[in-house]
Amino acid sequence: MSRIPVLQRDDMDAEQQRIHDAISATTTGRVGRGPAIGFAYSPGLWECHNATSAHQANCSLTPQQVRIVSLMTVRHWNAAYPLGAQARSALNAGLAPAVIEAIRAGEQPEFSDSADEMVHAVVGELLKTGTLGDALFEAASSTLGYRRLADVVGVIAHFSGTAMMANVAGAEPPADAASKITT
Repeated sequence: MSRIPVLQRDDMDAEQQRIHDAISATTTGRVGRGPAIGFAYSPGLWECHNATSAHQANCSLTPQQVRIVSLMTVRHWNAAYPLGAQARSALNAGLAPAVIEAIRAGEQPEFSDSADEMVHAVVGELLKTGTLGDALFEAASSTLGYRRLADVVGVIAHFSGTAMMANVAGAEPPADAASKITT
């Protein structure tokens, strides 16, 4: 049971209904479950949040790299609902199950792609310290370039909001979700 009541469309104001309908017409957002339970109460934020979701589908990162970032971020915030959702999305994006499980367990995955490994290193340091040390910044700039580095930061920001909203709303993952968080 969520901590925040799920708004039904009929209980929303005109702005909330407009955004609800726009999100319902796409595959970039969920209505009535997960973090959307909380986002529905702030329609402007809900709309912006879903716009960043849409951006990530076509950003400079590969779909696998977006999922590495998303999994690490929701894992960092101990957010069970988005962890399950992102694990499913990561599998669909072609991320190796062993990588997904290692991230879920808070362990170091083995990567076959050096750019994926760099994304993982960057996200780990950003979530731990809030910045990148000079050596990692230079390596990341060389391996990923500035555009992908900027997109990594944006995906972290997006999924930090997703995770915190899910946690505040009390979004519960489905019983079959791969979302157990190991501390």
